[in-house]
Amino acid sequence: MNPQPAGDRLPREYLRIGIALVLGAAMAMLDATVVAVATRTLAVRFGSPLSTVAWVSTAYLLTLSVVVPLAGWSMDRFGGRRMWLLGVAAFLVGSVLCGAAWSIPSLIAFRVVQALGGGLIQPVGQALLGRNVGPRHMARVMAVMSVPMALLPVLGPAVGGLLLAEAGWRWIFFINVPIGVLAIVLVLRWVPATPPSPGAAARFDVRGFALISPGLAALVYGCSAAGDHGGFTSPAAWGPVVAGLVSVTAFVLYSLRTRIQPLLDLRLFRDRAFAVAMLNAALMGATLFGAMFLLPLYFQQAHGFSPLRAGLVLAPQGVGTAISTFLAGRLTNRTGPRVLVMTGTAVATAATLPLALVGAHTPAAALAAPLFLRGLGLGLVTAPLIAAGYSTLRRESIPQATTTFNILNRVGGSIGTAVLAVILVRGLAGGAQTPARVASAYGTTFWWALACTAVTSVTAAFLPGAKAMKAALAAAGARQGAESANGSALAETAESAESNRPAEAGNRPSEAGNRPSEAVSA
Repeated sequence: MNPQPAGDRLPREYLRIGIALVLGAAMAMLDATVVAVATRTLAVRFGSPLSTVAWVSTAYLLTLSVVVPLAGWSMDRFGGRRMWLLGVAAFLVGSVLCGAAWSIPSLIAFRVVQALGGGLIQPVGQALLGRNVGPRHMARVMAVMSVPMALLPVLGPAVGGLLLAEAGWRWIFFINVPIGVLAIVLVLRWVPATPPSPGAAARFDVRGFALISPGLAALVYGCSAAGDHGGFTSPAAWGPVVAGLVSVTAFVLYSLRTRIQPLLDLRLFRDRAFAVAMLNAALMGATLFGAMFLLPLYFQQAHGFSPLRAGLVLAPQGVGTAISTFLAGRLTNRTGPRVLVMTGTAVATAATLPLALVGAHTPAAALAAPLFLRGLGLGLVTAPLIAAGYSTLRRESIPQATTTFNILNRVGGSIGTAVLAVILVRGLAGGAQTPARVASAYGTTFWWALACTAVTSVTAAFLPGAKAMKAALAAAGARQGAESANGSALAETAESAESNRPAEAGNRPSEAGNRPSEAVSA
């Protein structure tokens, strides 16, 4: 059992666990941002059209959608740390193969290998953190982990541009190797091994996997195609979306009726705190990923910035997110998630307003303060949301909860990005792309991003407040204390029984040997 110190002080061993696990997640996120910068370079290097090179990213995203639903079951079946190490190892093998690719088809195939591991890193790492740290310290450790993750969207384009200029395109993949090896070493040293769950389902839910994974992949692909084709009216977009919705709906109906343990435990949604947190996670996915798509494009198209300069211009948002994320981790248990998430989304909504009002001659420097404020607002959201979702759950439910969180966050991000891409494409179509027209198209799209953020402010009102959070943490502490006491009692009983066995065995011959003398005496 992991020690659970009293009070709110963050124990050093928990900080080490967070640092070790965040390296894996940071490696995967850095890879995504660096590869996005290298799209044009890869097209020139291999002499392929951009539509083909785009599959380097698309194949990765689709594979992630297939793999993520397996995270919870694989943790329960084989152990969390083992699956995390397997995920990082697969990601590293895929990275080396990608760096050695000789053509675009081979690079796409190796990106699939990379994603087979990448799909496990984030959800399994988050679940490992929840199991080892517990609800009381979850928000603070998540805050520490989120600081580098907030800076990576800014650092990624800069690192990618530097690698492409100085080392060549192969090093955008080889750079993952030292980071991944260091992460593996630290996890082996600092993260306790987690055995398979005693109640884990030995039987894999084949039918559930056949419904949910292809369904999610179809949804993600359809949303991506909608952005490419300027709307959901194209059969290339609405066909996969409809197929995905049918498949996911079928999974929901099946999982609620099946007698075996389903791949995703939807009964967790009976918990109000968890259900509200997951709804907000989907909405925040749309807000975060949609803006990550929109903001760099705006500075590149409206201001003519390079990808590297566009990433650096977004630095104020990353800095603001890092600062407020750290503060949110310290405040969540005191104020409750509701106040922080409502405040954060309200600040982010207000800070998006200047972006919606951009004109043809709006200088980039004028948007630095709004971007910083927007980062401050968004940083108040993630750690409290995760803490709220885990606050009322038992430890054995955390793998399933983490898998669900990641699925909803990714699907929300895909839908949000697709909607904003469609609105932007329609705003830019049908005429000369003058500075005024470009600014107007982006301004309209930012209004939609603002509306999405504002909706999250409303749904955040249903998150736990300070009293509910303190009660949930107290109940979680009581459960954990009872589990620790039961575990210690069982261990002592087993040890006592083991130590008594030789004595009992040694007494049997003497008892048997006494019987004849007793008979003679009689």
